[in-house]
Parts: sequence; structure tokens; C-alpha cells
Amino acid sequence: MPSIPHRRNVVCRCAQCSRNSQGYSLVTSRTAERHIRKDELERIERLDMAERLANTVQEEQMMDVDTQYDQADSPDSNAATMADNVSVDDEISEVNGNDSDIERDINSDSGSGEEEGVETDVEEFVNEDPFDAPNMPENPVHRFIATFAVLFISRYVVNKGAAVLIEFINQLLKIYGEDFQLPTSLIGLQRMTGFSNYANGIKKSVVCEDCHKVYEQDVPLPTHCDFKKHGSQSACNCELMKVSSSGAMVAKRSYVYNSIQRSLQLHRLGYFDLVRGTIIDPMHNLFLGTPKRMMERWIKEGLIDDRKLATMQTMAETMVVPMDYVVLKSKIGKGFPYMKADEWKSWVLVYSPILLKAVLPIEMFRNWISFVDACRQLVKPSITFSDIDDGHKFLQEFCTECQRIYTPTILTCNMHLHLHLRETIRDFGPVYGYWLFGFERYNGLLKNVNTNRKDSFEVTYMNSFVQDTFKGDFVHAALTCPSQVPFLPLLAKLTATAQPSTSKNTITFPQRPFRLSAFIQAYSNPSLPVLGNEPLPPSAFPLHIEPPSAMSDVDYPHLLDYYKVAYCMPNLEGYQHPSSPFSFVDNQIIKLKSINLLGQVYKGCKYASGRGSFVQSLFLGSQGNNWLAYTGQIQYLFLHSFTPPADNTELQTRVVYQDKHVFAFVKWFQIEHDRSRELESVDICSADFIACDFECILPVHRISSVVATCDYKTSTNNKKILVNALPHKQYN
Repeated sequence: MPSIPHRRNVVCRCAQCSRNSQGYSLVTSRTAERHIRKDELERIERLDMAERLANTVQEEQMMDVDTQYDQADSPDSNAATMADNVSVDDEISEVNGNDSDIERDINSDSGSGEEEGVETDVEEFVNEDPFDAPNMPENPVHRFIATFAVLFISRYVVNKGAAVLIEFINQLLKIYGEDFQLPTSLIGLQRMTGFSNYANGIKKSVVCEDCHKVYEQDVPLPTHCDFKKHGSQSACNCELMKVSSSGAMVAKRSYVYNSIQRSLQLHRLGYFDLVRGTIIDPMHNLFLGTPKRMMERWIKEGLIDDRKLATMQTMAETMVVPMDYVVLKSKIGKGFPYMKADEWKSWVLVYSPILLKAVLPIEMFRNWISFVDACRQLVKPSITFSDIDDGHKFLQEFCTECQRIYTPTILTCNMHLHLHLRETIRDFGPVYGYWLFGFERYNGLLKNVNTNRKDSFEVTYMNSFVQDTFKGDFVHAALTCPSQVPFLPLLAKLTATAQPSTSKNTITFPQRPFRLSAFIQAYSNPSLPVLGNEPLPPSAFPLHIEPPSAMSDVDYPHLLDYYKVAYCMPNLEGYQHPSSPFSFVDNQIIKLKSINLLGQVYKGCKYASGRGSFVQSLFLGSQGNNWLAYTGQIQYLFLHSFTPPADNTELQTRVVYQDKHVFAFVKWFQIEHDRSRELESVDICSADFIACDFECILPVHRISSVVATCDYKTSTNNKKILVNALPHKQYN
């Protein structure tokens, strides 16, 4: 991109430009004006801060501390370790030297298209630290007090109450003889701690309603848009401003956004490949482009008519969809109107392999399944290089066959990008790390916020949002001393994105360290012994429980048989007639409302209309050399305590033994030998459960995947269940 020349013929003697040996720098007129405004703001800020600190010192001198508190009885011994190295004079001098906040604000006004901005601000860009807080006290306890105050105010206190809380903390510091004081205003506290740095990139711009040209609001604006469209000789001339009810000129349309300052500097790095560094968003590429285009094509060519849509809708209403997928209640029958990305995702992965079988020609259906198989591979939360290559192969087959089956107009640039997803995932990892589902959900939340339709709400909301995003990083940057580690749990309550659970019906118990690899092996290899007391992922806690109860006499024998087989103890006895207090299995259990295993939520069949209750697990075949995937429905989840009897030589192992086992009571479907759905990887099972035995007691560690089910009738009118296994989550 060619650079735009700018004349540097204005002498600037500001604080920044006078640091060289000459005492000045030659800059453009726009840069000189910007530096003058910056110096003036810095001077006003220093005077204001110095005045506030001087008032604080005067109040200290006038206060008779001895009449309010007897220093002889004060807990001075406890406060001695809190002595601060920062005095009021030091704080004033630090304020005089702190220009980072204002400098960032002013620099954000510079035009991104100016070459001079690139050359002038390179040093600032390199040295800029978003977590820099030079005015923070050195004393670890004082740093904690300042950090806690700014986080607590941000989460729980409105602006007017902030001054009262700050004054209360300062009074306590005076009583305990500390020479440290918090700034008396919320703005001062945020600047001292560096908490306000995170929102410095927020800007408000005026946007043309016609051509969408963006104007910075901090500079003089034309009344009409002056942008010339490509190939046009005249300007857009759309009105940018309007007269408000108060008579003031306001923007007709304005946007608030948070930008990364001088981000285009990356383009100047010799080793930065801009094309390879641009991510292809899998959400738009896979789910918002191709599925919609293919469905429109099938409907336009008459392959799917209203009658077939109604048939698919009737079948879809019998499906039970996992918790993480959107239920398409009526949109299938209406022709897929106004579908969002998560709805297309559900259609591709859950519904289409089951519903399109009977409505599309076999050649087109086979081609579509290639796309579905690619999505199954590429959207896994945990993915291998082999999975990436398989997904790429399926996409190649899909695009090649599309060119043969349909007219060339079916191919789009979006389909071309399908074949570049492999490089994106290899470079940036699983798609869950960067696809835009989270961004779109935030857009939905913003649209649903109720406002009074007045100005400036957007700025307030974005300030709060950006600061909340960086709170965790802010704490770790502020508290770096080992002696501050005990403060972290308290501050974690102020930085959590969700309120901690206050329900009394929860339980947490100590366990051995969790290892992800061992957890994956437990459900992916049925030949490994799994007891049910192995460590659970941190996402499982706290467990949401129901009151303790007795296991039914119908289910209890299966639990007893399970322990006999799992622990190889055929002599274990039931609770009805125990001969020893250490050799029987209790019938007392604690049922769980749900359990979260690495982001996947499982529930019993009585919750949420059965959603989250259908699962698959791997079992060894009768010969022991093959694995079979059985589908079942969780009746209930439960926690059970059991300690196997031990002799004297095993007492040491009993010290570290985990007695709490977490199970799912699952009723299994009978596998059918019908392979008519093998192409789309859909299993066919009997609609009836097989007889219960000890295999119904399933450790939750052995749940291999979540499934979607659909009622199905064969040509002989026999009722069956179609099972579509979906990717297993493997992240916290």
C-alpha cells in the first residue's frame, strides 16, 4: 500500500517532542495540535490531583487523632507489617510523571490513515503495557486494598456510593496509623490502579447512514457525507447531523467501539503473513453459507416441496436433542425462515442425517453426508491432525461432487474457503477457540437490553463490559508478590463472570488430582477398569443434589452386583442381612439433579423433557476383542459411598481411598442389526429397553458421547429408535 506524504514543517516543543537533544521536533500541523491538547489536559489533571492531595494533607493536620483513638491501645503490632514506602509527596510526584492514560486517550484521536502517525508513535506502541500502573503502592497489603476497592466498587457499588466507601477505607487507614490513602474519587482510584487503562480504546464515531463512512466524533464534522463511491463523480451527500429536541446538533447515527490502537503496525513486520494470519470463521463458513444455499437449491428445483417439509417437521417433533443444540420447533415445516447460525448447526449435525434420507435422491444425499461428516470432524472441541485431514478430505469430496451433480453456479467463494479451513485449524487450533458463536450471542444480549433510549448508554455499557473482561488479568498483574497469594480467593469472587452458587443443596468432596488424559481413556477404552470413584473434572463441582434417600429394592440388587464384579468381591453382602459392618453395600444414595463433565451437561430422564439423558457408552463384545457402542437413557444420577473391606496389609491404602462413587442408572436399548442407516452414521435400536442387570450401573466417567434420538417406523410398521451420536466435549 503506497504511503501518503505529509509535510513536517511545524516546530513542536511539547513534553514528548522536547526530549531529544534539539529540544523540539518537526511534525505535521495535525500532530502539533494533538500534542498541545495533550499537554493542556495533563497540566489540568496534575493541578486537580495536587489540589485533592493537598486537601487531604490539611485534613490530617487538623484532625486530633489522640482524642478519637488511643494509640497505646491500637493494634499497632498487627499494622506494623503494613508500613508503606509511598508518602503523599511521592504520590504527588508520581502523578506529575504519569501521563500514560491521557497520552493513550489523545493518541487514539489520530487518523489511522496517516503515515506520520505510524512513524511518530512506534516507540509508544512498543513500550505500551495495558497493565501498567506506576502509581500503585509498593506495599503488598496496600496494593491489595487498592485492588479490592476498585473491583468491589466496579461490581457492587454505584458511583455515588464509591466516594463513601473510599472515605471509609481511608479513615480506617488513618486509625491504624498508615501513611497510605486511596484517591478520594473513583476516577482517581481507577487511574492509580491502572483499571481505567482497559477502556481507553473505546471511541464513539459518527457513521453515514447511506455509505457507512466512519467519522471520528472528536474532530469537526461536515454536515453532509463527503465520501465518493467507486465510479461516482459526486459525493454521497447524506446528512450526518440532526437537530435534537434541545436544539443541539447530534449525530443521526453513531457507533461505539473498542479498538486496538495502532494494530496495523503488525503489517510492517517482515515475518507476519497477513493472509495466513487472517482466520476463516468456521461459523460463517460452515453453517451460515453452504447449508442455506443447498436448502434453497433443493426447494427451488422441487426436490423438497411443502408436503415433504411437513413430513420432516412431523418426524423432527419426535426427536430428543441434547442440551447444547437448538431445537428446531417449527422452522423446518415453514421452509427454514430466519435461521441463525446455531440453528443451522443443529440442522447440519443433528437433524439432516435423519430427515433428509427419505426426501433427497440417493446421490445428492450421499454428497450432503460428505459435508456433514466434514463438520463432525472439524467442530470437535478436541481434534487431532488425523481428524483435520479427514475433514478436509470430506470437504474435497463434497465440493467435487457438487460440481458434477449441480450446475456450476452452485459453487461459491465460500465453498472455496472450505478447502482452506485445514490450514486455519492447524495454525490456530480447534474451532471453539475463535469461531464467532460467542460474539453473536453477545450481540443478542445487547439487543435485548432495555434502555431509556437516551444517549451515552452505549459508552457506559462498553466501559463496564471491557473492564469486566480484563478483571482476571488485572488482578494477576497487580498482585505479583508471593505474600499476596492468600488474597487471591477473595478477589476471585469479584472477578468471576457468574455469581457463585448460593444453593444449600450442593456438595463438594476432596479427590485426587484430575488428569484429562486418564478421563478420556476411561470412556474411550472399555477394556480399562473403571470403578466410579476416579477424579472428576473441576467443571463437575459443586454437585447439585437432592435429599438423601434409599435406593429402590428393584434397583439395589444391580448396585450390589456391580460392586461384586468391579471389586472382584463375590462375597459382598446386601444391607438386609449383613454379617459384618465392613462387608456389605449400603442402600443409601444421594441423587444428583445434573452433572457437568467438561462442559457437557447430563441429566436424568425426568428433567428437561429427557434432554441430556440419552447417552452412549462402549462395551466389550462377547469375544472380548471388539467394542460395541450401546445407547441408553439415564434414569437418574446418584452418589454412593462404599469402602471395600480390607485386611491389615491394606490399611495404608485405605487412608487415601476415595469412598464416593458417582454413577448413572442407565436403561439400555437393544442394538438392531439393520445397517440401512450406516451411510449417515445413524444407528437403529429397538424402542424397548433390555432387561436390567449390573451393567445399568454406569460410572459417569464411562459416558462416551451424547446422542440425539428420533422415533422411527419400519416398512412393516415396527417402532424403532434412530440414534445420532454427536461429538463429545473435552474442555472445561
